[in-house]
Amino acid sequence: MKKVKLGSHSLEIYDSIDELPMKRFHKFNKMMLVDSGVGSSLSDADAHLERIKAFIRVKKADEAIKEVDNLRTNLYFIISSISPKNLAFASLVKSLDGTECNDLSDDGLQEVVDKLGDVTVAELNEEFDSVKKKIESDLLQYFPQMFDDSSAKEYFDLLRRRTLSVLDGIISGKADENEIERITTELLVYSKPYLFSGAESAEIQFDKQFDKMCHIISYHLNVSPKDYTVTEYYSAFDYIKEIIKAKKAAYKIK
Repeated sequence: MKKVKLGSHSLEIYDSIDELPMKRFHKFNKMMLVDSGVGSSLSDADAHLERIKAFIRVKKADEAIKEVDNLRTNLYFIISSISPKNLAFASLVKSLDGTECNDLSDDGLQEVVDKLGDVTVAELNEEFDSVKKKIESDLLQYFPQMFDDSSAKEYFDLLRRRTLSVLDGIISGKADENEIERITTELLVYSKPYLFSGAESAEIQFDKQFDKMCHIISYHLNVSPKDYTVTEYYSAFDYIKEIIKAKKAAYKIK
């Protein structure tokens, strides 16, 4: 647990997976999913426009349409002053000015964000990035097989190649514009856009997957995994994988 001062406020923030309740971590991840897929700023809107153009260039109409829908949601967030990233931060706030923050609904989290209205964006982002980095570091240390994202490495390799092409052009005075444009397009269309509306929205699917995982853990261990901390939850999942692996090995022996 981390105690901090932000503006005129005193906060207790979960920054350790040993203490962070799994229900809060699930909400945090869902809000981060919305932030990465939709966003809430004009720069995010511009990114949607660039991705729409890129998907059109590579003749992927379905993906372009999804990006149009996400751009629409992004503009709604901007007009309504809704920030999924701020809601993600609020999900990690245990208490604010001595009052427990236990309402994890969107409205409940927005209430926490509203109370922090006098805190600068820079302060909020700095604290958020610090806590997020600590949690991600813990997860990678304790559960590397689950959280070592190879797709992220591939993406950053593409980014590195584009940077090197741009630098080569600066040094030689003759940039390979076609190669830079090709890699740029590849970066823009690297990940398929999620859908954030309707019955098949990413948020609904994310909740369903979490519920399925909880059912699996509950079935095998007869526990209530939604009441677990993050460490307990993923340790239980690891243990179940070991049980299943051992049963498969024993079956092969027979």
